[in-house]
Amino acid sequence: MDKRKVAVAELTRIKRQLSDLSAINENMKSLMAEKESSDKTSSQLFTLLKYMIDENKRTTMLLSSMSEMLARVENVVSEPVEEEDETEVKAAKDPVKELPISNVDAKILQAIQLSQNSMACADDIRKRMGYNGRNAASARLNRLHKMGAIERLQLGHKVYYKYDAGKATNLLIVSPPQ
Repeated sequence: MDKRKVAVAELTRIKRQLSDLSAINENMKSLMAEKESSDKTSSQLFTLLKYMIDENKRTTMLLSSMSEMLARVENVVSEPVEEEDETEVKAAKDPVKELPISNVDAKILQAIQLSQNSMACADDIRKRMGYNGRNAASARLNRLHKMGAIERLQLGHKVYYKYDAGKATNLLIVSPPQ
């Protein structure tokens, strides 16, 4: 019977996540409507469009993951009731990790996405963000790497950072509104 409770609780959590994603989607639609009505330059529209495409990819991957999980939960609920195994309860994990970031870190991620080959080094970020030295850019890039938001690549004497939305399927980046 406890197995069913766990499955129902997981179903409830998945439904809540789906409603949260729906709210985020509505928020993104309203942001798009505001951006279209304003007289911004074409480069800003391109940036927004690229961001929306990346968000769409992440959302699609997240929904696919949640759909698979929902199917597994439905299979568990439909199975006959047996004694509960403690290892099964411990194995149930939260598939999505929320990663709250600041506006500056969100701008850095956008700068990496817009850079050539979607890769940037500390000097590129320093120039883009207007930092005087390379240390602040390096520190922020290293912190984003340790948080799992970007990949770190050593190419020659330089270290490049790359953001790949396809590899961050269990990572939901949350940033404050800009």
